Amino acid sequence: MLNASAMGTWGPGPFDNDAAADFLDALRASPTRFVAKTLREITRTPAGNYIDVDDGGAGWSACEMVALAFGYGDTAALDDRILDLAAKLRPKEEHRLLALEVLPRIADRANSELAGLWHEGSDGALFDGALKHLRSRLQAAGEGPRELPRTKAGDVIVLQSAPQSAELVVVQVVGPGEVAIFEGTCADEEAALECLKNRPTRRVPTTANKLLRRGRKLGNVPLRKELRGKKYYASESGALEHYYLSTASGGGLRRVSYEEARDYDVGRLHDEGAIRAVARGTRPVERVRSLDEREAELRARNAEKWAGRREATTPGPFGDVALLERLLQWIEQYGIDNAVQRFHDEAVGKQGYGRPREQEERRSYAFSGLVALWRGTWPQDVWPVELVGRLPPTPNNKLMLVALSAARILAARVLTRDAELRLMWDEAPDDGAELRKFVASLQTALAE
Repeated sequence: MLNASAMGTWGPGPFDNDAAADFLDALRASPTRFVAKTLREITRTPAGNYIDVDDGGAGWSACEMVALAFGYGDTAALDDRILDLAAKLRPKEEHRLLALEVLPRIADRANSELAGLWHEGSDGALFDGALKHLRSRLQAAGEGPRELPRTKAGDVIVLQSAPQSAELVVVQVVGPGEVAIFEGTCADEEAALECLKNRPTRRVPTTANKLLRRGRKLGNVPLRKELRGKKYYASESGALEHYYLSTASGGGLRRVSYEEARDYDVGRLHDEGAIRAVARGTRPVERVRSLDEREAELRARNAEKWAGRREATTPGPFGDVALLERLLQWIEQYGIDNAVQRFHDEAVGKQGYGRPREQEERRSYAFSGLVALWRGTWPQDVWPVELVGRLPPTPNNKLMLVALSAARILAARVLTRDAELRLMWDEAPDDGAELRKFVASLQTALAE
């Protein structure tokens, strides 16, 4: 996993970041055109010019989509939604060559923000290895496209009910990322097809193409009437107060209240073991947790870690000197203009991360403190003595207005319900009061 000091939501794959999520959303309308557009924008950037993290993340996703289109994708960890989008792409040699040109550009730590963020910590080798593996697959694709097995609605797949067992568990593909699991087990394939007529079922999210590789397909049978409509699933995502509904493939996504979300099944991918458990009746339907339950679980899970963090830091915006130093290095590397824009994008929702998350919250909190110092409305002695002389230069007037707007929003978020900083310091009441004093003082300095 990418180090916690990086901005945004991050994971180890080409589709596990904020830029990739935006890329996939845009891809639905015209996959081939948008992949080409994304790749060309990077290749047209003059050599040595800076490539920001959004462009780099989208470029990485586009390169993987090209590999998928040629049948050389790394499909083991991909869900059906991505595979279905890839199926709409035509394998084009022009795109393959563009992707091979893009990869070294986004791997260049000197000019790629994406590479720079990955190499802030110990995960740089993971990133480099992923790009190297992708490059080798794109090179192999030069031999020509190959077809991968695909599933479609109505396909019937059987799995062994247990290792070495002759009993079968029966599932039927309902749509992208979703199957219906039939209750019980069947003695043979004839019984498996017969059970489709009237056995009770439960629809669940899964990666059907993975099941096809582990089981076997019996054929394609029209879906029963009750399996043809859309089913929505609930999820807990981001802030503690945020709940979402969407189909198994991610379609129709909308934010809802807990009161609405609690009536829907949780949209959690089911692996083979979970599917067998559903068939046996040993896996109950899962529902989202209430806000209080989610917060209590966070407090219990993080109690020891938070105690250690309170020992190592203070409640002020510059209370984590090591993190602040990394932030300063990032600003020095990419410039004040870029830093202000990045925090402004975070403030207005163009960039984000799954709160609660202390490290990212501290970066935003520290940025708000920097803005107050730039304005001269906060005492200079709040700046750590270890970093005297390292205060970044004050932005110009136009940029300062953008920075101030962002800082006011970000400072207010320190005490929201979904803030790990608030949760962490509230565990020690005196420290929680100190955090609130700092935030109140900072907000006053930003309001003057």
